[in-house]
Amino acid sequence: MPTSLLHLEEAVTDLRNTFDSNKTKDVSWRKEQLSRLYQFLEKQEHLMTQALKKDLRRSDVEASGEIAVLFNECVEAYENVAEWSKSQSCRKSLATLTDRVETRMEPLGVVLIIAPWNYPIQLLLGPLIAAISAGCCVVLKPSEIAPAAESLFLEWIPKVFDSSAIRIVSGGVRETTRLLELKFDHIFYTGSGQIGKIVMAAAAKQLTPVTLELGGKSPVYVHHDVDPIIAGRRLAWAKTINAGQVCIAPDYVMVHTRLYKPMIESLKSALTEMFTLDPQKSPEYARIINKQHMQRLLNVLMRQLALGHCKLEIGGESDLNDKFIAPTVVSGVRLSDPFMEDEIFGPLLGVIEVKDENEAISIIRGRERPLALYIITESKTVANKILDNTISGVSMVNDYILNMIVEEMPFGGVGASGMGSYHGHHGF
Repeated sequence: MPTSLLHLEEAVTDLRNTFDSNKTKDVSWRKEQLSRLYQFLEKQEHLMTQALKKDLRRSDVEASGEIAVLFNECVEAYENVAEWSKSQSCRKSLATLTDRVETRMEPLGVVLIIAPWNYPIQLLLGPLIAAISAGCCVVLKPSEIAPAAESLFLEWIPKVFDSSAIRIVSGGVRETTRLLELKFDHIFYTGSGQIGKIVMAAAAKQLTPVTLELGGKSPVYVHHDVDPIIAGRRLAWAKTINAGQVCIAPDYVMVHTRLYKPMIESLKSALTEMFTLDPQKSPEYARIINKQHMQRLLNVLMRQLALGHCKLEIGGESDLNDKFIAPTVVSGVRLSDPFMEDEIFGPLLGVIEVKDENEAISIIRGRERPLALYIITESKTVANKILDNTISGVSMVNDYILNMIVEEMPFGGVGASGMGSYHGHHGF
């Protein structure tokens, strides 16, 4: 049942009173909450795995990977929060030579965390770890589109944490709209750019700072000097994690003309090896979150395949009732095609033939700045050329996705793919 609008207001007021009491500034209180979270992750991992299976048909391996990231972040925050919270001395000038000049690490106050449905556990609890370590009071809003995860959190968050400082609320558009009308000291939102604009507009009315973790069309460039078998396997793996429903999933791939055909054949072989000729029966392959998103993906695929210049290389099969779309590769994609309009956010991959890295750079620079950029090459010169001439939130050379789990590195977008960053000390 959605949280009543009156209760939303009361929750924020109560959290404001708690924050004003300075309770959450105490480092021992923060460590206690982080310790409770670690114990919850340890003892109830099976419940989280079950929730991910119900919502997205995620395999145990994928689910465990999502939870492992949280273990690491929780431990890092617990071990370092005392040091992070110390005041930092600043360089003195002649005018302040005899003074104490320092930067104090003060929590922002009452913050709102709005989580998405694609990683409903990691992307709710990850920002929560940052907020707790910073000494903030928190309102958590899990996604109603992932009901099993939402139900799990509605039951367990009040049991695990100090409810005078950490609250969870539920609901859809109506409740979220009301939340955004209330005064917060920071809003952390993960999701689509379309909703991100709504969040930012609402925050602007009260001059509330925001962290927006969005997405966009994350490109891949594959140079002619790599082994197509290895490149194909890595790309097939990255594109099919959570059935492609990952904010940093490869969205489209530009392949050097000399490797174009071998790369396509490698992708086809890799996908068959991973999921057999009948991926619907594979226990390792996830499902699309709901029929609405299924229909969106199917419409894009049908429009793309209606064009005479492209070719369906593998996949295309679907089952609306099972929320299944096979891993699909389409070659001959052009920049004006349906596959290139919006973020795919599913297991559909368009392959574009390019003559060299310069053409790839031109394509990347001609679009909105992506959340992630992937460069596959043995040449440091080619890799650095692309990095020096493009802008993205994060970049990886010769691998995918793993930048998401580096605690010491800030994670976030730029421009249309987001603003602000977190993980580890950067989240603090």
